[in-house]
Amino acid sequence: DTDIPQIYDPVAMIRGLADSLFPNGMAGRSFLDCGCNAGGHVFAAKRLGAGRCFGFDARQHWIDQANFVAQHVPSEGASFATCKLTDLAPMGLEPFDVTLFSGLFYHLPDPVAGLRIAADLTRELIVVNTSARPAREKGLMLSLESPTHVMSGVDGLAWLPTGPDVLRDILAWCGFPHSRVDRDWRPFHGPRGWSRIQIIAARDAGALAHYDEVRPQAAPSFGRR
Repeated sequence: DTDIPQIYDPVAMIRGLADSLFPNGMAGRSFLDCGCNAGGHVFAAKRLGAGRCFGFDARQHWIDQANFVAQHVPSEGASFATCKLTDLAPMGLEPFDVTLFSGLFYHLPDPVAGLRIAADLTRELIVVNTSARPAREKGLMLSLESPTHVMSGVDGLAWLPTGPDVLRDILAWCGFPHSRVDRDWRPFHGPRGWSRIQIIAARDAGALAHYDEVRPQAAPSFGRR
């Protein structure tokens, strides 16, 4: 995507989340990465002490890369699979403490049902990071994609939320009524006028206590106007 910062470090991203969410970071916590690409966030979580980790992606070439990297970096307790969200339930996975749902919501033909699948596999906290298309009315806006482009979804049909409140309402319906807008990148220049949002949501309010302690003020919106 061209609508996100071009310099990206998955270890720094996961470390920042872990430090904000838990007094002891990722130590021992299980981690699910939905749409994991080549597994960078999973390897970052393992580096920071996470326990059981699982990443999946719909495209085989990303999982081939993840499995290759797993042979060369510490990855005990981490596994990867080529599958879609709808394939997870039959796999009989145990729920995870933390789920990352990044770069996926806006590639799905039914993002509400997809997010619910991930939420049902999450015990404590879910982090949703998605592109958005700001509009006056709350809702989901149609987005047609190439099903073969390497950085698009695989279904052709997709939807973008119009802002953070849409995601918070959906997350509440998914069983995560307590949420914080962690990041809100304002619309970027260009014909699409997209923005980027990151929401952290919890089943229980207490799970956000450390976050509220270290981030006492709402994260400011930032980015190019």
